Amino acid sequence: MMVSHSDLRRFLDRGVRQPGQGKLGLEFEQFVISSEGEIVQYLGPNGVEELMQFLSQQTGWKEKREGDHLMALIAEDGRALTLEPGAQLEFGSTPVADLPSMDQEVQHYCQLLAQAHERFGHSFLAVGSHPTASPEDLVRLPKRRYDVLDPWLREAGTLGIWMMRTTAGVQINFDYFSEQDAMAKLRLVYRLAPVFNAIFANSPLRAGKLSGYMSWRGHIWTDTDEVRCGMIERFLHPDLTFEDYVDWVLDVPMLFIEREGEQIDMRGHSFRDWMAQGKATYEDWELHLSTPFPEVRFRPQVELRTADTVPPSYALALAAFVEGLFYNEEAQAQATALVEDWSVAEIMQAWHDAHRYALAASSPKGGKLLDVARELLQIAKPSASAVPYLEPLQELLADGRSLAERKVAAFEAAGGITTNSLQEVLGSGCCAGYSPSV
Repeated sequence: MMVSHSDLRRFLDRGVRQPGQGKLGLEFEQFVISSEGEIVQYLGPNGVEELMQFLSQQTGWKEKREGDHLMALIAEDGRALTLEPGAQLEFGSTPVADLPSMDQEVQHYCQLLAQAHERFGHSFLAVGSHPTASPEDLVRLPKRRYDVLDPWLREAGTLGIWMMRTTAGVQINFDYFSEQDAMAKLRLVYRLAPVFNAIFANSPLRAGKLSGYMSWRGHIWTDTDEVRCGMIERFLHPDLTFEDYVDWVLDVPMLFIEREGEQIDMRGHSFRDWMAQGKATYEDWELHLSTPFPEVRFRPQVELRTADTVPPSYALALAAFVEGLFYNEEAQAQATALVEDWSVAEIMQAWHDAHRYALAASSPKGGKLLDVARELLQIAKPSASAVPYLEPLQELLADGRSLAERKVAAFEAAGGITTNSLQEVLGSGCCAGYSPSV
């Protein structure tokens, strides 16, 4: 069925929920390294594919393959374990109504990692950038979509291959209750992106050395593909509508479409041009909507993408923080007022500074981003069941240092990163068997 312009916002309209029925989803990525601290590739003995086969046996989840290769495991309830281009693991929760439910799903996932650790000896690193590998060290996942994305990103920016193979993030998905609410939340996440990045900065290492950034992952996104990644400045302005989002996506260059199980390279086309030719389908549109990677996007829920991956207790703290800011009208209004007078130029500067300095970065109106983060934590009004999950965030902001800053101190104290010092430097980033229950 060919798609018309009136169909384009349907994807966003179907994300509208009734007030009080908002849910949260978590996507949580990790790297896999051997017991000796070496890279674990997808293919080969004790590789990530064998790890996935082991987890398939443990869970009974449905396998998703491309050709002979196992690419994902999908549970009946919607939980998923998928793979990123450098064979990073990604756990996706179901949409849950409260933090204890999310905690249960994360605990189960961590138990699976503990079983895999016992079987293979591997560790699972909840850090935002691979601590020892460069892109050339990691063999790309044999997945068809990356046959298109890989060459595109090699041309679109200088760090796209670093993004694909050596970064890991944590995303929180949350609902909206009207078009106006959706756009207000999208805009607020963009305006708060420097603060979220500073709080959850956790990637100071680049291929075994200090990168000069507290969020090297965050910096990588600034030079990956400026038309589809990072901060989209037009969404920092007020009075946004679904049409504004649709118009932006229409002009983002296409990557591929699918026909009869095969992917067709569409580089060089915009979706607007593809529609004008009368060949675009609604399935093409849904696929295209998954190919921009900005700091926040619609999937169709609001997907906050600005945080480095962090250990499980901090990932749950981020979810509780989001609930407390975006599912309470008073808190959302106060958070909006806190950053409403930040100019676009000031936000962009703070975003770049957050990558380099994390919580020590300057705030647009004086002081540090740490001060803004502490004020936001006071503003947040999470539900009673979510409050205990904020404890790691409370401790972090009381200390005043991001996880990245702590890793830099440990790296310098250890004199660098070696097999013997890896655990010492990464600390709780090694999350095999970790229980986030509070």
